[in-house]
Amino acid sequence: MPAAKRTTLKDSPSPRKRARGKTSASTSDAPATPRFRGRGQLKMLPEMPLDILFEIFSHLEPPDVLRLSRTTKDLRLLLMSHSAISIWKSAFLNDPDLPELPEGLNEPQYANLAFSPHCHSCFVDGEHSILWAFNLRLCQKCAVERFDEIHKVFKKLPGHSMMQNLNLLRCGTANLPTGIARVVYSHEEAAEINEQLIQLKKGDASKLEEFVAKRKEVVEAIQSLAAKAVISGQLRLARKQRLLQEARERRKDEICKRLSDLGYGDEVQFLKDTRPEALSEHTLIKSDTVLTGRVWENAKPKLVALMQSVTEKMQRRKRKALLKNRQRFLLSILKQYNLGCPIDEINPRAVDICVLPHIKAILEDPSMDTYTTEEHFQEVVDLPRLSSAWREEKTLSLLPLLPGGSNRDLLLRATTYFRCASCDEPIAYPRILAHACLSELQHGHRNRDDDITLLCVRLDSEPWNYDGKRVAYYPAAEVSARSVLQGCGLDAGMTTVQDMDDVNPWIECVRCSHKVRGRAVFRWRKAILHDMYHAASSEPVRWRLLNETDAEAAEALQAQLYETDYRHNLPEYACTKCRDQFSYLQMRGHLRISHGISDPRVEEDFVLTVDASMDQPPFPLMLPHAVPEVIELLDDDDGDTGPAKSKSQYGNSDCIVIDSD
Repeated sequence: MPAAKRTTLKDSPSPRKRARGKTSASTSDAPATPRFRGRGQLKMLPEMPLDILFEIFSHLEPPDVLRLSRTTKDLRLLLMSHSAISIWKSAFLNDPDLPELPEGLNEPQYANLAFSPHCHSCFVDGEHSILWAFNLRLCQKCAVERFDEIHKVFKKLPGHSMMQNLNLLRCGTANLPTGIARVVYSHEEAAEINEQLIQLKKGDASKLEEFVAKRKEVVEAIQSLAAKAVISGQLRLARKQRLLQEARERRKDEICKRLSDLGYGDEVQFLKDTRPEALSEHTLIKSDTVLTGRVWENAKPKLVALMQSVTEKMQRRKRKALLKNRQRFLLSILKQYNLGCPIDEINPRAVDICVLPHIKAILEDPSMDTYTTEEHFQEVVDLPRLSSAWREEKTLSLLPLLPGGSNRDLLLRATTYFRCASCDEPIAYPRILAHACLSELQHGHRNRDDDITLLCVRLDSEPWNYDGKRVAYYPAAEVSARSVLQGCGLDAGMTTVQDMDDVNPWIECVRCSHKVRGRAVFRWRKAILHDMYHAASSEPVRWRLLNETDAEAAEALQAQLYETDYRHNLPEYACTKCRDQFSYLQMRGHLRISHGISDPRVEEDFVLTVDASMDQPPFPLMLPHAVPEVIELLDDDDGDTGPAKSKSQYGNSDCIVIDSD
């Protein structure tokens, strides 16, 4: 018995086309054969058996079946036939978001309502409003003609039968010309229901109640289903995005696996750890299509080139990590060394040590197995010798800047001052070696990628006076310093900074003396700054050394103002316990919390840092005028001048007032 022939789409009947003119007898007698005009991926569909087509179509979703039914006449004839109802039912089962089928619609009509790109009234493409309660998809123009907001709908109704029966009307959401989505009602439905209510009110009241109850029940069911349909759109979008992301992840994982098989496993992991977007956003990777063998072969050259570029970046990253790790060891031993040195000793910063040739060679050693512990650095780094050599080198670099030649004794004089390119304050030696401005990181380093730049950027500083152009001699400060030293009665050509610190004199600016506020008195460093202030204004200054009594009074006044009026917030004080730096007020809290010292003392618990400013508070220090000394000259009965006697004994008498100054 011959096998039964399988029916194909090409063998299925198709509608005959109306003849446009006379045809030959041979043509008219031939059986009608459907012409399939499709090209590309659908060109083999007419030759496929129907049971295979049905099996394929049963895995589609409603929008896919709807679009497929509109591709060719043959497919439309097949999918719109009653025999294809199983395809539509399967399609709706594949879409878990859509609610059940509304009453009055079949599956193709429901799909047309939910997914068609055309207006149901004028068939125009574009953005539409889906009025689920009315089973309509309308463009804005058609929606305005048939629907509107409730108060505008009521205006066109005769009588007031609908005012209390709003829940008898269906509603939906549509985009009106205002550009905002509004809840709208149907003019036609409102007029129809209103007319029925008017007629029922004239008759039996029980029928009216029965009509209202049934209508409410129907409208409530329709609106409930419509609400589910509205939410289904959001659920479908989220599901599609999730499925799309899952497909992309599967493709990315497959590509990563194949790249790892080619020997690029480290590069793939490096990208996942540092730049995951380089994989997920790559045009060849983020696609959701299945990675077939042909697709992989086409994409492999570009992906291999990407991995090779990543290899170079990975090697640079490993080198940076190695450099950072070794630098961390060096910083640790440098910190321990500084803790054992006197607090006022000037030592090179970490970046100054790192750029020394033999230290830099250790840090840049390409071997991954050398200098891997802190002990390795302690064995090869002699910090006492390096610090001493660094101070000597930087000191010698200052000598050419001095106006008196290369005599090192000039550096120690109280009249020798430098200035940096970032601030105008005079800076003496050796403070100039510790001045922070001379190690600030400049902007140019941040745009480079060499080893020196990596060291500097990681430490946020540069070697001291790195370009050799940040330090200059300060002649104006020397002039003012000579004026102050002469006011103290000292030889400006011989007095050193240490001599001035040992004497630590109090000196008065006679020009700034005030009859009411008192006398302006200064320590010698602040006196130099004050003299420079007058010199900038071309004002002559005369200095006068305070006597021992006034100096003690000035000292007491300064101590009092430190406790009450201190507002200086620069971190210029160093804790003698841990070497951390804070402002004056912060230091007191630090010592109390960290070291349990409730009454800290200057020079014992904390000291000014080596790089502390000369302009230290309190500001200003005005010493009250001294009480004048009074000597009374009294005559006795014989007319001879005798010893001074009290007024209570001798009454009024002439006095000579001798100013204490």
